[in-house]
Amino acid sequence: MTSRINHPAPLSGSEGVVSSDAPTPETYLASIEEKRQATMITLARSLSDSLPDWSMVMKYGMLSWVAPNPDDATDPFVIVSLANQLRHISLYLMPIYMDESEFKRIQIGYERIGKKPNMGKSCLRFTQLGAIPLDEVLAMLREYTPEVYAHQRQQALERGSCS
Repeated sequence: MTSRINHPAPLSGSEGVVSSDAPTPETYLASIEEKRQATMITLARSLSDSLPDWSMVMKYGMLSWVAPNPDDATDPFVIVSLANQLRHISLYLMPIYMDESEFKRIQIGYERIGKKPNMGKSCLRFTQLGAIPLDEVLAMLREYTPEVYAHQRQQALERGSCS
């Protein structure tokens, strides 16, 4: 496995990322083509249910779940982002970017469902929900209150594995 130390933040305008100018999550979801819309809506609801202390907003041109950053009110914490791309759906998970054990947890989830991972440093790429270890993703996210996230983020910054 490759190291993720000193890589740029995963949600800062990566090449090839399709972004939307939709002003709200509802308009974004309504704009998605029919073949992926139900998957996106189902996943967005599951993410929201698993992240009760986080708010779903549009950030980085995609759906994002945010919480206030106590150190910078203008730059909220983003734990998850969800985007409809040209060839797939991308689920960006900051916990797997910040913490190697969370990355491994998701890899083990792929083994459990018998699917080959299609992953980046912080993202899962898929076209159908059955292609990702959704149980592991949602269980992981339920553990991340904004306070836990802030603590994990600080530890990652100190290790140099998060920017």
